[in-house]
Amino acid sequence: MRKLILAGFFLASAPVAALSQNGWGDPFPAHQVMDNLYFVGTAGLGTFLITTPEGHILINTDFERTIPLIERSVEAMGFHMEDVEIILGSHAHGDHQAADLFLKDRIGAQVMIMEEDLAGWQRMMGGNGDVPDRILHDGDEVTLGGTTLVAHRTPGHTRGCTSWGMELEEGGATYDALIVCSFGVNPNYVLVDNTDYPDIAKDYRFTFAKARAMSVDVFVASHGSFYDLPAKYEALQGRKRGDLNPFVDHAGFLAYVDLQERRFQAMYDSQRTGGR
Repeated sequence: MRKLILAGFFLASAPVAALSQNGWGDPFPAHQVMDNLYFVGTAGLGTFLITTPEGHILINTDFERTIPLIERSVEAMGFHMEDVEIILGSHAHGDHQAADLFLKDRIGAQVMIMEEDLAGWQRMMGGNGDVPDRILHDGDEVTLGGTTLVAHRTPGHTRGCTSWGMELEEGGATYDALIVCSFGVNPNYVLVDNTDYPDIAKDYRFTFAKARAMSVDVFVASHGSFYDLPAKYEALQGRKRGDLNPFVDHAGFLAYVDLQERRFQAMYDSQRTGGR
């Protein structure tokens, strides 16, 4: 694969002010979450590296401008960006997948997209008819080097919002991990009489029910704020032998689902009664 060349790169896929305001462009310490799952994102954006003997999987490329931060984090964990074989994403929003083709062009990795997010992803790529290497469907598996990830479609935030499930091992135990897409509603979302996405409210309700039925031990997500990343990282640093890994947090996962469902319902009720 071609070595990722970053020297002299100053392209931006988002205003600098937006990157700074949200912490999206600020570094955050790379760390091993558990087993072969590593956090290599920024203070605001959840990017994850899944390592295998046959190459690696990267979830969320984020912005072109944040690629250098991601690469430094990958290197800090002892790995190399050019060994990434597969690029996955959580959902077709610019803060998570805008750099998919930028990175693919430089390292030769395969890009895989959930079918329901394909149109949004293509618009984000510039509307040039770009096609991913593989189109995914709910429940599809992505396997590399003995590690399997399961694509769970959790729609609402986008039509193809994808939460990635995998098994991790630590201390002789096996844990079900979920890299959550997003179950949240953005302030500008239209939940009632949305002509562009008529089933948006139905999809959100489907996702909340699906999430509660899932086995989730290790909870991480596309934004660190969803799973209280700073506090968990601090706990990880102070962890003593025998302590439970702080990323094992089923209760925190359910609390996140509850919070986003309450926010959804409040916005839905407001819009239904003419509050929008």
